[in-house]
Amino acid sequence: MKPTTHNSAKITTKVDWLQQWIPISLILLVATGLYLYQLGAESLWMDELISVDRAKPHNLDIWRVRPLYYLLLSVWMKFGSSDAWLRGLCVLFSLGSVFLTYRLGRRLVGKSTGLIAAVLITLSPVFIHHAQEVRMYAPSAFLGLWGSLALSHALENPKALSIAWWAILRWLAILGTPLTLLLLLPDVVLFGWRFRNQPRELFAFGKGLLAIGLLWSPWLITVAMSSAKFMGGVKAPGTVNPALKNSPNLINVLFQPGRFTAWWFGRPISNAIYWFYNAYCVMVACLLGFALFNKQRSNRLAWIAAWGLLPLVPLFLVSQISRSLWVDRYLLFTSPYIFILLAAGFIAVWHKWRVGSLVVALIYLIAAGGALKRHYTVMDNEDWRGLVETINKNQEPGDLIVWSIGQTIPRPLNHYYRGSATIEVRKYGPQATTEGDKPAVESWLDSWPKTQSRIWLVYANPSPVFSSVLEEQFNVRSRQKFEKADVFLLEPHSAPDQEK
Repeated sequence: MKPTTHNSAKITTKVDWLQQWIPISLILLVATGLYLYQLGAESLWMDELISVDRAKPHNLDIWRVRPLYYLLLSVWMKFGSSDAWLRGLCVLFSLGSVFLTYRLGRRLVGKSTGLIAAVLITLSPVFIHHAQEVRMYAPSAFLGLWGSLALSHALENPKALSIAWWAILRWLAILGTPLTLLLLLPDVVLFGWRFRNQPRELFAFGKGLLAIGLLWSPWLITVAMSSAKFMGGVKAPGTVNPALKNSPNLINVLFQPGRFTAWWFGRPISNAIYWFYNAYCVMVACLLGFALFNKQRSNRLAWIAAWGLLPLVPLFLVSQISRSLWVDRYLLFTSPYIFILLAAGFIAVWHKWRVGSLVVALIYLIAAGGALKRHYTVMDNEDWRGLVETINKNQEPGDLIVWSIGQTIPRPLNHYYRGSATIEVRKYGPQATTEGDKPAVESWLDSWPKTQSRIWLVYANPSPVFSSVLEEQFNVRSRQKFEKADVFLLEPHSAPDQEK
């Protein structure tokens, strides 16, 4: 009988292992497919090009506001430079976030909640967008989640190692995106309340906070100065400053969970779709409320709520008095906790009303499916790759490129250009709209280097008068319009005439 008992125990252990790992493995497989699908289909947009530029060895500066991602990207770029490869770094961090969301939800609430939360983050169009972006938001969300998981261990068993892990991970997350500093607010509330009568544990936690402050202090002045410049000041009562607009209201707050899970692209063209997603956001907000106020909820669900909701309070308040920080990418680090809360709400509805929970699931699948279709079929990024490729394909030896779109650094050229033409970055020229502005355009063109070579002019939003002056002073061989700029191929009148 003993061998039989031993074999039964081994079979049971194997079954338990399969039941634990197969579901999340399948979810991760789906996430991998969604995050890799069309990864390099769109050109890098300007913020991504900034990331690439700042990660280059000659530009790399560890004292920037958000240095961690640039350091990681700098290493990543040693192995490839294609758009898909550059975005692949965030894919890895995003897959890690799917797994950590599952682990945190399973640990604090339950296995089913963890799995559903992992599905929500996998199918979230906004999370997929940032998983496929050369920016620091996905890595910071991952590090924030990992730090919260470390603190959950410390809240249950406040050992020095778990507190140290929490402190290191919080510091790294802040180096990635300073806004993740707001996760310390729920951390302090949770730890302070749980160990309010245990001074030894509070002292150990305080040392962790002090370590975070000391480690981050070299960047503090840089962050403070950059933040003050970015925020643009404080709104004076009774005045309207166009630079300090779009402050969120309570509707924006209530609809944010719906934006995290489905439509976040702005108002749809169709009114029917618009009102459907408004109704969907109301449903999701109710689901969140059901999770928070369900009497049978797990006590540790309050920890998730603290991490997901408390950081939103200062973001909302600051957005009322200065520049709005209520932007999806800035809020992304809170989204995994919102997904866990929504999963807990769905489980609660399932236990009380099976038919209702199936209706909720069906509406969610329709909403998420429509948003995913929109994400994969509509190209939102500026086509810098296509613009520069026009020059790459048609350039000739001796050509000159004049780049004038309001940038001091021609980052799209730096990334996509493969030729050897001389590049002139010129101050953005005059936007002539009347005949009276014609002399200003002529004066600007006269400031160019004197050359008999062909000139590729990249210029944003040329006016009719500007275009007419170009035709007077040059042979305009071709003109292609792109979203952010027009590309002109010009020849001096003295150059030999050629076929277009």
